[in-house]
Amino acid sequence: MANNYPDTIDSITKARLRLSTFGSIFSIALTMFFIGALAFFAFFSMRYLQNLSQKIEMEVLFYSDIKEADIDALEKQIKLKPYIENSRVSSREENTRTAQQIIGSNYTEVISNPINASIIINVKPEYANSDSLNMISKELKRNPIVQDVDYPDFIVKSISNNFKKIQWVILAICLVFMVISMLLVANCIRLNIFDKRFNIKSMLLVGATPKFVRRPFVTKGMLQGVWGGIIAVVLLALLLLYGNNMAPDFVDFSAMLYIVIILAAVLLFSMLFTMVISAISVNRYIRINDERLYL
Repeated sequence: MANNYPDTIDSITKARLRLSTFGSIFSIALTMFFIGALAFFAFFSMRYLQNLSQKIEMEVLFYSDIKEADIDALEKQIKLKPYIENSRVSSREENTRTAQQIIGSNYTEVISNPINASIIINVKPEYANSDSLNMISKELKRNPIVQDVDYPDFIVKSISNNFKKIQWVILAICLVFMVISMLLVANCIRLNIFDKRFNIKSMLLVGATPKFVRRPFVTKGMLQGVWGGIIAVVLLALLLLYGNNMAPDFVDFSAMLYIVIILAAVLLFSMLFTMVISAISVNRYIRINDERLYL
């Protein structure tokens, strides 16, 4: 009867190697997915706060006897200012309807209408802070036809004061979790190479150069990083689609170029990180003393 034990042992070894490779790729994919999710969370959080500041409107109010032609002329001048994102004239009729809705009655039947047209202004993001808006307000008020400039000062101050704090908190959280995730992947790769430390030493004993020994491990690490990165990118794309359906104001696809750049960065980082960790781990066992192989 033929002895099938060697074939069985070989099959078990191959199965263990496949399982080990799959485990490494799965760990890398999960880690890169987590890092990518944190990167997207930080990106969309900053963008959401920036968009929120852009939605802050300044309303330039005029005296009731000012003609709309003069208001239109001033609006054209305001558009040329470097701090203006966009502006529009809100007509007297539009402002009157808004006031009637707020009051709940047609006050023009009792008194003459004191409301005039106004100019609605949105400033550029870099000017959406309390100091800049205050400066813009003072500049506009110097015009003799301008009665007042109204904007939500309390909201602006709240956003301005908390924006940098929120940025640093988000970045700090992302950095901490990214470091933890990278350490887990690095440890997984080092354990896989640790299992082959005797093979590395045997190759060196028969005359193999460190470069020759290092190449297959780095190549394997690169391939695992590529596959792990691809899986992570697919999972991130699905997460973005789900997020866009659930919260389109937060997960905004208008910045598609930045989204593609982040996805490409996740894939590239996955490949480079696994290559570097593999090279460092192999070098350790290339240089290690024979006595320490058993430690």
